[in-house]
Amino acid sequence: MKNVVLLGATGSIGTSSVDVILQHSDIFKLYAVAANSSVDKVAELVRKFKVERVCMFNEAAAKELEKVLGMPVLAGMDGLCELAADPKADIIINALMGAVGCLPTITAIEHGKHVALANKETMVMAGPVIWDKLAENPKSFITPIDSEHSAIFQCLSGRPEKEVEFLEITASGGPFREWPIEKFESITVADALNHPVWSMGKKITIDSASMMNKGLEVLEAHFLFHIPYEQIKVVVHPQSMVHSLVQFRDGSLMAQLGAPDMRIPIQVALTWPDRLPLETKRLDLPTLAKLTFFEPDFNKFRCLALAFEAGRRGGIVPAMMNAANEVLVDRFLKGNLKFTDIPRHVETIMAGAPNVTGHLTLDQVLEADAEARRLTEALIK
Repeated sequence: MKNVVLLGATGSIGTSSVDVILQHSDIFKLYAVAANSSVDKVAELVRKFKVERVCMFNEAAAKELEKVLGMPVLAGMDGLCELAADPKADIIINALMGAVGCLPTITAIEHGKHVALANKETMVMAGPVIWDKLAENPKSFITPIDSEHSAIFQCLSGRPEKEVEFLEITASGGPFREWPIEKFESITVADALNHPVWSMGKKITIDSASMMNKGLEVLEAHFLFHIPYEQIKVVVHPQSMVHSLVQFRDGSLMAQLGAPDMRIPIQVALTWPDRLPLETKRLDLPTLAKLTFFEPDFNKFRCLALAFEAGRRGGIVPAMMNAANEVLVDRFLKGNLKFTDIPRHVETIMAGAPNVTGHLTLDQVLEADAEARRLTEALIK
């Protein structure tokens, strides 16, 4: 029996993780959960699964939940990191959204944990720091939950990076793949939230619409698999059945296919290298619709181009790009910005980001994140 700490328990990844744990209750125990402010949902999880430890990132929600449950409830970043370091925890599922997931990941690695990672911002912001931490703590390891990185992870299956010619990360193209660029100025929040394939949280859905999400995945793939950016490609695949591919140097092209169901990569992350039964939809190849693939339009989806640029520049630029994007997406969702303001302002913040050479530290990453948020707020005003 493995104790699982689920950070981000009430989001879409968290909900799917709970279902996987429920299907394998003989192997996994939901030991601890964390969420932002969803008191009722967390209380239901604690009662149903007899969860032993709880954290709410929102301090007011933590106090309210303590009254509801009659048990201690941790709060804030300190609480998240305390759960990530819990000596009874075997697996930390990091399904937190945004930069808030970085420190808990690092804490889990420092305490020798298996991290099942759905928080791509961790690698985007602090990839070199994560590399250092993993080298210092050889008992700790990361298995990816994002469907694209899970696909690459499965295709590689432990093969050395020198055998890889390139990685090919698939993208659905989001709701605006066929929209002319002239219409982008009129995109509404409702338009951007209307994803044609995946059901996700609002922030990641907007990132998918702008293709910033795919850009973040490019950076994450670089750090997860130690593959240079010039060997990473993005291909638009609207059906989202092929989750990513690996081209090997002998000419073999390996792909991982599956229904667009996040429970599959979640279970792979928890059980690899074992393959356990999972109640989910199977692909029936003869009945599949035509599978199509397209080159991405970097002019129309400027965020994707900016992410590649941030990766190549390195240092604190990815952290500043990510922080700016988080602020801008939040403001767009609140109706304060146009959709096209997101890449426009991200580019401005990146243009002013200093190039930092040498060994990157966690303090530099966190300072860059805070500074980019301040600059972005000032830019909006």
